[in-house]
Amino acid sequence: MPAPSVLEKLQAAAPDAEIWWDSSPLVFPAFKERVLAEAPDGAGRARWGAQLGRFLDTAQPAGSLVRGVTTNPSLVAKSIIDAPQTWAPEVREAHLRQARPDVHQTYWIIYQEALRRAAQVMLPLWRASNGRYGWVSGQLDPRCIFDADAMLEQGLQLARIAPNLMVKVPGTRQGYETIRRLVARGISVNNTLSYCVPQFAACIRAVEAGRAEARRQGVDLTRWRAVITHMIGRFGSQGDLLDEAAARGVSLDAREVRFAEIAILKRIQRTIVEKGHPVMMLLSSLETDAPETGALSMHLEETAGAAIAYTCKPGFIADLMRREGELGELDPHAIDREVPAAILRKLERLPSFAKAYDPDGMPPEDFANYGAFITTYAEVARNARRLVDFVARHAADVEAQPGHEPAFATAAE
Repeated sequence: MPAPSVLEKLQAAAPDAEIWWDSSPLVFPAFKERVLAEAPDGAGRARWGAQLGRFLDTAQPAGSLVRGVTTNPSLVAKSIIDAPQTWAPEVREAHLRQARPDVHQTYWIIYQEALRRAAQVMLPLWRASNGRYGWVSGQLDPRCIFDADAMLEQGLQLARIAPNLMVKVPGTRQGYETIRRLVARGISVNNTLSYCVPQFAACIRAVEAGRAEARRQGVDLTRWRAVITHMIGRFGSQGDLLDEAAARGVSLDAREVRFAEIAILKRIQRTIVEKGHPVMMLLSSLETDAPETGALSMHLEETAGAAIAYTCKPGFIADLMRREGELGELDPHAIDREVPAAILRKLERLPSFAKAYDPDGMPPEDFANYGAFITTYAEVARNARRLVDFVARHAADVEAQPGHEPAFATAAE
């Protein structure tokens, strides 16, 4: 019997949990090679190789531990920019094929092509599971997060790329309107840029309204799915929690910050189970912890036993493998444990936590003004601009070719 990985132990603790890969499956083989090159010895390399082979086999995904894939503009941009030998010719070809070449149109063509290739890898798993697994999340352009009509149009375009393409929609007021309209058309969705219980409540309202409309119109929801991404590791590190604590003389150690993130997830998950909502929580931005916390990863150890999805970025997987000996026994009932009362009382003194933990803590108009949202959105938008610049540079190669007709040449010219 091969030694199970940390993630295989997590899966065993909750048969209905799902392990996802937080990047394009196209980059997994190179990631695997890099990790194995860092193995401490031959035995470690063999063990890690076996674990990664079971984690994701891109040639036969139906036999892998991975059940789904998440991407975002940052991940897509990185996968393209890091492989110019593959994508620069694609950019030039896409630009040439337009009657009136436009950099932003070329960007959108290339972005969709990257999603199509990722979805193609996972399609055998989607088919083998009759649409239960094998989904690939494709996010809308971050520059449209306040335009519901533009997001709907983009979402419909992405949904046509592949049957296993799940549209990833931001947690803004306009985003929840977009979710309702997409669900009404039977399109699977992933609510991203979400950090708090009020966003979860808004998503549920949108999903339920969309499903009701779909049923009235006779839309087939047999293979429809919805997940809500809780960007759990970004709540404590990229929001206002630590600043608010410092301003109030409240000391927060690393373990208490993690409990802030976990408390929100537990409140949401308890509601899903009690109400039977047709969504699954998906934890992203997972992190390992410093030894003084007493845990390898509180994000895993405090949520074990839950029917939730864990989307694992490459660095997180590598950390788990390097430190796998630090994992104790996973409690299959950990998800039901209460956050220590004294810690919860301390956290509730901080406005950013109190607003995030209270189901009525903020109106939809304020979601995009939340600290963690602002920080993450800025990062995603910046990486989208980096991809636009990559496209612009290689599109310029086409326009510089002899005999190329300028895109906006006039008869007078």
